Amino acid sequence: MTTWWNSVSALSLGRPPNRRRDLAEIMSISTSWTSGQRVVAWESDGVAGRREFDEPPVAVAVWDEPPSVIVVEPMHPGGRLDNAIVLDLEGGERIRLQPPHLGGEPHWRLGYYTIYVSQGVLTAVFQTTVGDFWGVPDIETGELKDIAEWR
Repeated sequence: MTTWWNSVSALSLGRPPNRRRDLAEIMSISTSWTSGQRVVAWESDGVAGRREFDEPPVAVAVWDEPPSVIVVEPMHPGGRLDNAIVLDLEGGERIRLQPPHLGGEPHWRLGYYTIYVSQGVLTAVFQTTVGDFWGVPDIETGELKDIAEWR
């Protein structure tokens, strides 16, 4: 099993959300999650939270603006395309990431399969039968922005 440790740091300095962060800034949310486990737990400023899912998530990330834990649920044939959930620190569902508008046939779209923070940018990857696409999710609106082909 793989254990994922995520931590994101930043103070709100009047920057727009989802832009590159200076990782030396201070406000953090951390989570430990073990692949195959149904429980996602996190901590922020000494306060712990957790959420149990019906099935083990496939990816988990944290973000600080607004403070959030983002969980990607497994994809299922004919299932939800908005399978990435943005949770508040109490574990409540704030919003789901909406599938991007990609054109083509609607049945080509499968769902989100990962989310991660890379070089201070929150990144989500959406899978289709004709290729994968990545973008920067706006976790306040659920919209995937700056979409590009992945790989």
